[in-house]
Amino acid sequence: MNTYIYKTKKYMIAQILWDLAGVICLAFSPLLQQWLFDYGLQSPLKKIVMVVLAYGALLVFYTLSQYFFNSCSASASFCFKFPIYWSKSCNCCNRLCFFSNSDNMESSKFYKHSIGEYVSLQGNDITALEQDYLEPVISIIRCVNMIIVYGAVLFFGVDWRIALVIILTSIFAILIPRMIGKSLTDARSTYQEQMAEYVTEITDLLEGFRVINQMTVGKILDKHEHVLNETAEKRYQYGKKKSMVLGVSELTTKFVKIFTFAVVAVLFYKHEITVGVGVATLSYVSSFIEPIDTVLYNFTAIQSMKDVKKKVLSYTQDTHVTVLPRKKKLNSDITFKNVTFKRKSFALENINLTIKKGMKYAVVGHSGAGKSTLFKLIMGYEKNSSGVIRLDGEDIRNYDISELISYTDQNEHIYRAGIVDNITVFHSYPMDGIDSVGKSIWPELFEGIFNRKEKECQRFSGGEKQAVAFLRMAAKNAEVILLDEPFSAMDAKMKSAVEHYLFTGKEFEGKTVLVITHDTREESLSQYDGIIHVGENGIYVE
Repeated sequence: MNTYIYKTKKYMIAQILWDLAGVICLAFSPLLQQWLFDYGLQSPLKKIVMVVLAYGALLVFYTLSQYFFNSCSASASFCFKFPIYWSKSCNCCNRLCFFSNSDNMESSKFYKHSIGEYVSLQGNDITALEQDYLEPVISIIRCVNMIIVYGAVLFFGVDWRIALVIILTSIFAILIPRMIGKSLTDARSTYQEQMAEYVTEITDLLEGFRVINQMTVGKILDKHEHVLNETAEKRYQYGKKKSMVLGVSELTTKFVKIFTFAVVAVLFYKHEITVGVGVATLSYVSSFIEPIDTVLYNFTAIQSMKDVKKKVLSYTQDTHVTVLPRKKKLNSDITFKNVTFKRKSFALENINLTIKKGMKYAVVGHSGAGKSTLFKLIMGYEKNSSGVIRLDGEDIRNYDISELISYTDQNEHIYRAGIVDNITVFHSYPMDGIDSVGKSIWPELFEGIFNRKEKECQRFSGGEKQAVAFLRMAAKNAEVILLDEPFSAMDAKMKSAVEHYLFTGKEFEGKTVLVITHDTREESLSQYDGIIHVGENGIYVE
């Protein structure tokens, strides 16, 4: 929260200064009233007209100061795209930073919360903090400005009795009319529609969390920033429209007050009202009750946001960023040494396993035996309770393996984007030669996939989505490949073609490949160099 305030401090300072200027203008109004009541009868009409014009100028300048105040407020809100960092070194609450360090967040921590919780955090809680925590702070400062400055001028520059009248008459003058035009309603509607698009996009990107790594995070950030910029622009336009409408509203009400002042001045000049009536009539211009009520209301709003603030900070501070050396090449093997994993009633115990470089393994076992868990232990999505997994003799947790190992499951995330963006993860991976891979597997099928229209990939069949995921894996070109039932949604012909290419394609020569499969036919398993059995008898290689 402190970082957000630091990021927007120049706008907040500008808001306070513009408001202070407006308050000073209002504070001078009673001085003009005092002159009018004290010297009006002895002054020529020309001087009285000048006082009226000066009073009007003060109120017009006040209205302009409020317009600039609201513009600064809109600019501060626009900064929501700059000022959630998931890092203990950054204690702030906005949206762009939410993605900036997400590749450094541990998977186990990320999956503590559901995607819906993250979307709610983005769409509701952070917005509520902006509107019902930060804005009330500024509002309280404004009210304090008004109470101190105006009160001091009236008590010491005019007369304490006039100040007393102001307090009493404020009881009857606490409402100021606001005119909200249709244009503001339309601008807000446009912003709300864009906000819905933003929530849809962020959900899509978050669901693809496993695809985020050192190679893809830059392009994913670009993708996120694009829709975020559009949303921020719509919000900024709404803010500008709101400033204009509020400015017109302020100007309208001030003209009413200017006219009232002029009428009172003329009536006073004609001796048709007394001084006491004039003071009582004009003294409602400034209200002490309104800022006092506002302070009380905003203190209540800030108090009500305590739990929301704690919730947001609990999400954003629960990250320890550790930059690990990047491992890009497997020199010998991956070994499990006395590895045990336990989660409630499920357990994999005393795993001792060696996965040799350049070998292709089938991983078999009944559903729920722990085949996918084995992969997740390698990737770090799950943490072993004891033992160690070594990569070329070193603890695998000492390395960033995002470039070395590619992990694809049967429900690999497909973005709401076109075929090229999905295969390359928004051009994070090279597309060179990937179309020829597809055509080598099955020309007619993959030509049809490549020719599909933009943003249709999420409408693909399950088999087609798995084909896209296979091409994404090929484009990443990692040295170690983990495939979790990658052909489960494909028909027999497609599965045979893709699986055959996995063993014969030049892109997979020398790669270390592990494939979880339920196809235990001899002709299928005979293609592999080894079979890893996962079951009641433990985990072993045949």
